[in-house]
Amino acid sequence: MISFEYVTLETEQLQFEQKGSQIEQGELQTILRPSVTAPVAEIKLEEQNLSTDRGVSEIVELESEPQISYELSYSCLLIPRFPDHYLAGDITEDLPNWVRQICISYSWRLDDIMIRPGHLQWVMTVPLTVNPAQFMRIIRQLSSQKIFEYYPRYSRKNLSGQFWSPGFLVVPGKQLQSMEVISNFILQTRKQQGIY
Repeated sequence: MISFEYVTLETEQLQFEQKGSQIEQGELQTILRPSVTAPVAEIKLEEQNLSTDRGVSEIVELESEPQISYELSYSCLLIPRFPDHYLAGDITEDLPNWVRQICISYSWRLDDIMIRPGHLQWVMTVPLTVNPAQFMRIIRQLSSQKIFEYYPRYSRKNLSGQFWSPGFLVVPGKQLQSMEVISNFILQTRKQQGIY
């Protein structure tokens, strides 16, 4: 026999008292409650009566729990510190591998990456505990080290030790940014640098 029962907070005390009296009478009742503290509009519970050797009925209530994601996705953008330091040629083969290695090393997931001469853009998924400023700082520092180590031509003009311009663009979501957003970010960054 299958029936549906709705359990509310008001009936909790009554069910507890009934459970105690049922145990005294030799009948066992098991009630499983949802672990979600947020109010739920409608909870469907399934009740099954199971016969055992002693004639004891056991009531089992089942329900599905909502799935909670413990990760966030971000669309990220960096531009070279100098406008004439183009991301073209041989660096376009190494840079995606370096970003992927950094992400794997820190237990982040690289979902997409796009390299254009004037910018590097990628989408990554990180745990909720990771701050965007934290992962951007790590990616900027480690990728700058690799770029200057393998491509010393960039370090001749750039004495800062940082290949990437100050600032970055991080937007929640899994979509790469449009060229309009990228162009506005580049213009704003270059103005702050005093280049434009």
